[in-house]
This record gives sequence, structure tokens and C-alpha cells, in this order.
Amino acid sequence: MTVSLSSPSPLERRFARTVSLTFVTCSVLYLLAFLADYESNIMIFLGNVFAPVILVVTVVASLAAEIIARLRGRQPHLRERVVRATLITSFLVPTIVGDVRGHLTRQTGDLPSPQTIFTVLNANLLGPVDLSTGFYTEVERLRPDIITLQELNPSVADQLRERLGSEYVCQQLEAKPGVFGMGVFSKFPCVQRDSSGFMDGIGTPQIVDVRLPNQKTIGVINIHTIPPHWLVKNTPGDNDVQQLSNAVVEREVFVRKIVEASRTVSTDAVILAGDFNATVRNRVYRIVRQMGLFDSFAVGSRLRGGTWPGPDFPLPSWILRIDFIFHCAGLTSLHAETLPEGYGSDHRGVFARLAVTR
Repeated sequence: MTVSLSSPSPLERRFARTVSLTFVTCSVLYLLAFLADYESNIMIFLGNVFAPVILVVTVVASLAAEIIARLRGRQPHLRERVVRATLITSFLVPTIVGDVRGHLTRQTGDLPSPQTIFTVLNANLLGPVDLSTGFYTEVERLRPDIITLQELNPSVADQLRERLGSEYVCQQLEAKPGVFGMGVFSKFPCVQRDSSGFMDGIGTPQIVDVRLPNQKTIGVINIHTIPPHWLVKNTPGDNDVQQLSNAVVEREVFVRKIVEASRTVSTDAVILAGDFNATVRNRVYRIVRQMGLFDSFAVGSRLRGGTWPGPDFPLPSWILRIDFIFHCAGLTSLHAETLPEGYGSDHRGVFARLAVTR
């Protein structure tokens, strides 16, 4: 039996050209953003954020094109398959290269000769929602000594006090409706410093001095930076593009001032934790690293450790790590991981086991 191969209709051809042009444009922009490795404008952030979405759309559209062609009795041309495979690969290569580069340039903290080992959990709780039991399950599994929280709403703060209050003797909670709440729980005695002089991110930064059992004091700085898609209007004439650029600059200034302040904190060591709204390829991350702080996950884990979007959301999370626990040279990361279970947030939490080395 001979099957006649029909030619694509004009509508199919127009659709294919439009989709191909869109994919090629997105691929080129994303690759240029990756190769530039520089966040002076919003494009790089958008490339990082939407790369998983574009990858999924590319794969689905490629499969759909293959199925439609076969249903019409048309054998797809080799050129079509090569183009689709190239587009998909264009999104996978930066991810693979990023992993390889990460292993080759892995940070090496001080060799552990710990006087005290303690653990830290950082989590963005997605302010407008209530926590699911998954969060408490992870807290019981990991038993962190210190917990830093962003987007802490009053209802969740009350729940946390009730569930964790007996074990965490120090609770510095600044719960607020929406996304502006912050909080720190500690099993050890702690005192919160006045941080009103700092720029606000999403919520006011917290600086909490935690006294460990060996009498060492750890300065814990809890922050939540503004995302670069926020509009920041510095002058009446700023258009949307300028406002996006203003947001990127403001976020970098905010982080730089916070790290500079961490150097003046009169404690034995410093931790900087929070939702940075920036990936490891963003300039914000490089600012923190270049100013002398270590990424606990890069030191203590060999996994990718995606933290956004979280497991309760239908997008891949294997590209973006935007939640961090940084530490100074007086500490080293013995182990780090991200929370494997969902708890209602659009972020995965980050856990680190740290050792005091001097």
C-alpha cells in the first residue's frame, strides 16, 4: 500500500516560520546573555528566568510538529529535525556548561577543624499563603539550629511560634501581610540589632547576633532583595525600560552595602542568607563573592540545587538557584542541600551545615 505524502498547507508553513523565528530569536538572546555573563539590564535576568519555560515550549512544539506531520502522512525533512534538535540543544548547553564550570571553579573554604558545628535553614515562604505540613516535616528532619525566613505573614508567624516555640528560644519575627515579612528563629540565645539605617529590599534586613554554645557569636544577616522586574522610578521622566534598569542598579547597591556592613559586624563570623532574586550568573552573586563571602551550597554540595520555581509549581527548577546562605572565611560549609518537598511556597529552602574554623 502506497501512502501519499501531502505538502504542508500555507497556514502550516506560516505557523512553522513564526515559531521557528521566535525560537531562534529567544535562543540567540539567551545564549548571548549567558556568554556575556553580565547583568547590566533586565535581559539577562529574563533569559535566566524564562529559559526553562522556553525549553519546555520548544520540546513540546517540536513533538507536536513531528506528530502533525506524521498524521498528515508527511515524512518530516531531516533539515526540520536538525533545526528543532539545535534549538533544544541551545538551551541545554548553557546548563551543562554551567555545571561543568561550577565544578571546575568550585570554591574551597577553610579546612574544617571545627570547634562548633551548627546548621542553618533559609526559606522564602510565599507571603500570601499558609504553610503546608511539608515544611514542618523538613524542619523535623533537618533540625536546623537557625532558620531565616522571608515573606513571613502574621498567620504563618503564629503557626511557627506554636509549632517551634518550645525548641527555638530566640524568635526575632517581623511578620507582615503580603511579601514584606521577615523572621529569624534560633535555638541559641540571640539579639537583634537595629537595621533601620539600611536600604529596604522586600522587607527591612535583619541583623541578629547568635551566641553559640562555645561562646562564639555569629552575625546572621537576613535579606530579601527586590527582583529586577520591579519598576523603580528615580525621576519623573523615567520610562519603563529605565525603571527596570534602576531596579537592577538599586539591588546591586543594596547588596553591596549589606556585604560592606557585614565586615563591620563585631562578631566572630557572619552569615548572609536570603532570597537574592539573582542566579549564580548574575552580577549580584559576583559582588557577594568578590567581596569575600562563600556560597555554602557551592562549597558543601555537588548538586545543581535549583530553588525557584519550587516543587509545587509546574515549571522546571533545575536551572535557577536564587536563594543562598553565604558565609565568611571564618566558617566552612560541610554539607548543603535544598528542601526536596513542597510546602506551599514557590521556592525551595536551602540548608547548610557550617563549622566554625577560627
